[in-house]
Amino acid sequence: MGENTTQIGRRGVLRGMGAGTVALAGLGSVSSASAQEEVTITAVWTDDEQEDFLAVVDYVEGETGLDVSYAPRDTETLLTETLMDYEAGIATADVVVLPTEGRVRRDGAAGHLEALGDLWDDDEYSTDHEVVAVDGEVYAAPFGMDLKPGFWYRPSFFDEHDLEEPDDYDAFLDLLDEIDGIEDVDAPLASGNGDGWPLSDVTEAFILRQDDGHELQADLIEGDAEFTDDRVVAAFEELQELLQAGYFSEVRDFGVQYEFFWENQTPLYFMGSWTPAFGAIEDPEDLDYFMLPGTEAMVTSINWFTVPAYVDDVEASRQAVEAIISPDGQEVWTERGGFVPSSLEVSDEAFDLEIMRELSEHADEVELVPDLDDAVGDPFQAEFWSQLLGLWAEPDQDVQPIVETLDGSLQETVEE
Repeated sequence: MGENTTQIGRRGVLRGMGAGTVALAGLGSVSSASAQEEVTITAVWTDDEQEDFLAVVDYVEGETGLDVSYAPRDTETLLTETLMDYEAGIATADVVVLPTEGRVRRDGAAGHLEALGDLWDDDEYSTDHEVVAVDGEVYAAPFGMDLKPGFWYRPSFFDEHDLEEPDDYDAFLDLLDEIDGIEDVDAPLASGNGDGWPLSDVTEAFILRQDDGHELQADLIEGDAEFTDDRVVAAFEELQELLQAGYFSEVRDFGVQYEFFWENQTPLYFMGSWTPAFGAIEDPEDLDYFMLPGTEAMVTSINWFTVPAYVDDVEASRQAVEAIISPDGQEVWTERGGFVPSSLEVSDEAFDLEIMRELSEHADEVELVPDLDDAVGDPFQAEFWSQLLGLWAEPDQDVQPIVETLDGSLQETVEE
């Protein structure tokens, strides 16, 4: 096992996980544009999340005088189109929001990104410069943190059926069996899918519940552990048992799956901190969550704002990013719900929902670890998603070839 580099609490998440360091620079006040400029932004936020981000855009336009437009893309399209455009020397947008630190570092090393380290002081954020740095240059700026705490459920459903949060794994299995026997339940556990990533989130929870799971995850990210580790195999076997028992639902788009979740057809949904703000959630006050028994850590990932090296007006793009990641910019979305800011200067009073305040406080009390596939990046990430979709489709297959394939992809990726 390698040295545990994972930190405790929201103030330390992701520190020490990455490559390179850079001198700190103060975060100055956001300046106004000298002339009306247009800045285009692309990210993965759609529907309700798009509306929330557009509220941030309104703030930025008023603060800077910039004209800002937003065009969403799904995760796979965002990652593939930007890579193709960059290789051709084209900026897909003036600002590109990437969900993976590994991809940021790879694009930065290839000369595709502008340095942004002077826009934020990492003493004032929940993450560190070095996670998106290459050879001392910092190639991204942090926005919201996606916390992935565990299984969301409706307390009203639990009350109606005399269900309780499980305090150990056996109790978790008993809970699944109880829920499976309730009329109109499709399956106890929701299987959300985008391109494989929601399945990767629940898989990481099963890795984290193994012995020293948070250290194992950190070592996998750093290349100090193999994906064929017995604990990883055990995690996959536990998932396989649940799949074979029919406890996971059929795979549906993760947004559509929220509709089945809210109707209590899939009453337990392993999802992130954005859940209370999703449109299908009719009453966010009727939400709670529990961590997978055995886990002592919570996964988090950060939305990273980048500026391609091929934009026409670098300064306008930088101004937009600086305003968005500022405490005031992040507070706009925080107040709307379903958002955990990376800025430590956003007050907890900005959380409108009690569940979001509780989640933020909970994150300060447990180990926080980076998202495995986000931190490592491609080609491992794409292979991870693909293998999980295959396991969900054919749960009776031997898991050993799966972890061996993923180990080969992991070692290839971390060695790049």
